[in-house]
Amino acid sequence: MKSVICLLIAAGFGVLLQFEGVPHGLLLGSIIVTAVFASKTGIAPATPYGLGYIQVTLGIATGLMFEAWDSATASALLPSLGVLLICLTVQIALAGWWLTRGAGWNRTDALLAVYPGALAAVFDLLESEKASSKVIIVHLMRLLLITVLVSLLIPAQSAIAVADGDPLTTGMALTACAVIALSVLLGRLLLVIGVPAPFMLTAIIITAVFVKSGWLRGFHMPDWSLNLAALILGVRIGSRFQGLGFAELARHGRTAMVSVGMMIVVAAVFAEVAARWLGNDPLSLWLAYMPGAIETIAIVAFGGGLNVVFILTHHLSRMVLLHFAPALWVQVRRVKEEA
Repeated sequence: MKSVICLLIAAGFGVLLQFEGVPHGLLLGSIIVTAVFASKTGIAPATPYGLGYIQVTLGIATGLMFEAWDSATASALLPSLGVLLICLTVQIALAGWWLTRGAGWNRTDALLAVYPGALAAVFDLLESEKASSKVIIVHLMRLLLITVLVSLLIPAQSAIAVADGDPLTTGMALTACAVIALSVLLGRLLLVIGVPAPFMLTAIIITAVFVKSGWLRGFHMPDWSLNLAALILGVRIGSRFQGLGFAELARHGRTAMVSVGMMIVVAAVFAEVAARWLGNDPLSLWLAYMPGAIETIAIVAFGGGLNVVFILTHHLSRMVLLHFAPALWVQVRRVKEEA
């Protein structure tokens, strides 16, 4: 019952902020309400299928934008992905150096703290490694700082131009249901083998295939589905403050803000350099080079009318690289040792 009350209050406060003109007020409002609720009561609202819903919804909405995707667009991404790799290396190295040298952390905690993975992957990693509370605080500050920063700097468009689509026929509804079912089914398979953000990845690919085949022509995601995704995401981020007192947050918050701030500044520097070199929008590049928070970035990019496909392609590439690179490195070392 308390979880339901928290969700209702979070939705009400978020709608109020949205009505008052606060950029992405639904997302920010739900974070604030849930964080206060979780820290005061020690109860985190239950959203068992929330992250899956967020990933499928944003994945389908992104996949629908592949209608204008062509080989020229894909080739233009490659240089930017190369810049992303260098940016990611500098971000991790600089923030890790600050935590070990400036804050006196041990190397293990520092590496766990600067891991810029997806929301689900990050907290799964922290739980499996039994990370200390200060590491969790760094990731909370990363999610919170990125969310607040991009939400305030990138105002939501009051009316996003949407092409007039055909009425939702029975055939179109069945096709959309098939996309959702396939995304969930294949996402579960990828989840078993440990692929990060599996439902978003499968939803993007399947929707893009359906769009290019002409099976989803004129279809677009309803606004309420994206608003619900923003609400659930805010609740999930805010619920992570469960069990963390304000004294503990204050003690480690400064260190977290400095390390996360370094990573965000590095992203801005690389975005400016890449914008001049590649001629792309620096704001889209900045969001593309952000250290994590793909779900938040996707919602803000949708609301701001930015190139979501371009931005999320970078984040998905980053997540896959971060997830599989350590395992690949271990396998290479084993082969060398056996040889």
